[in-house]
Amino acid sequence: MARLFWLVCMAALVGAIAVGVSWAAAYTSVGKLLGAPPPQMGSQSTTLLWRGARQFPGHPRAWLFAFAPTLIPGAPSVQIYVTPTGRIMRTYPPDLESRLKAFHNTGY
Repeated sequence: MARLFWLVCMAALVGAIAVGVSWAAAYTSVGKLLGAPPPQMGSQSTTLLWRGARQFPGHPRAWLFAFAPTLIPGAPSVQIYVTPTGRIMRTYPPDLESRLKAFHNTGY
């Protein structure tokens, strides 16, 4: 019984480390997208869509980073979908990258 408990604890630890590494990769990708220094993005919420992102064909698992209210012109709220390996899948608004470039060029 003690061996089973030990194996369950080790499996939970490995799972927690895997989720942590996945979040770090996704967070780094979002940081690269937002640029340095990042604009004021308001409050942030991060969600692991474990059952899959229903907006995408095949419902892949993804991290959802949501920000509101932002100072980016034309984007009062922002959603960024990132794969567990750290690749950006989609952003809302879809032209977020060009809006960020314009924002950084204005000198805010």
